Amino acid sequence: MAQLQSMYMNDFRSFLEQELARRNSVNSNYSLRAFARDLGVDSSFLSKLLSGKRSMTARTILCLAPRLSLPESQVQDFIQKANDRRRRRYYTLSSLKAQSVRELESHELPESMEWYHVAVLELVQVKGFQADGAWIAERLGITLEQAQAALADLENAKLLYRGEDGTWKRQFGNYSMSSKNNARAALVKKQIYEQALALLPEQTGTHSTVTVSVAEDRLAEANERIIKFRRELCSFLSEPEDKDHVYQLAISLFPVTK
Repeated sequence: MAQLQSMYMNDFRSFLEQELARRNSVNSNYSLRAFARDLGVDSSFLSKLLSGKRSMTARTILCLAPRLSLPESQVQDFIQKANDRRRRRYYTLSSLKAQSVRELESHELPESMEWYHVAVLELVQVKGFQADGAWIAERLGITLEQAQAALADLENAKLLYRGEDGTWKRQFGNYSMSSKNNARAALVKKQIYEQALALLPEQTGTHSTVTVSVAEDRLAEANERIIKFRRELCSFLSEPEDKDHVYQLAISLFPVTK
């Protein structure tokens, strides 16, 4: 019993490892395959769980626990530890990715900045990009004059430059801009929201909303979570080398009550 209690102090993955070792010590022929059979799962699935190649989720714990005759309190403790670990991993990943994002200062933004300036910055990353006004205008659905002006503005602001190989590059790998105390950035964000509204009837892209009652003391953390989620998702989407489109991601959290 003392040995069992000491195992309870570990997380569920460690508990499974020690339980397998305990059963093997009683019966040297008892294998991982036999353990998987007794747990009602595939042996390859159990192997990945024990090696950490597969996440230990609450659903997995609830699926396996009944076969182990664990008390409900201990099952809930294992679930709590698994959830805490996932949350810590999420914030660690988000923090690392956030470090690679450069917040553009007001003086770095072109005075005439429009939504398509931001789009051109991303279009540079798309496979087959051409620093040609006509090509950019066609891809973004803007005029030739707007495309040429955007290229010139971004180059003058040193947000775009020509590399030694002659190709156009961004000054910063990932960036963001705050509309706080910046009327131009606020205008760009308004234009992006208007684009989203225009696309709703066409069912182009993904658009979803939810209305929720909140406690105001949660808003600060909610804003932090939105920033981390946005940056993590942008990092995920921009990982592949072969990109073929430019998308806008817009997230809003605002009050409807007075």
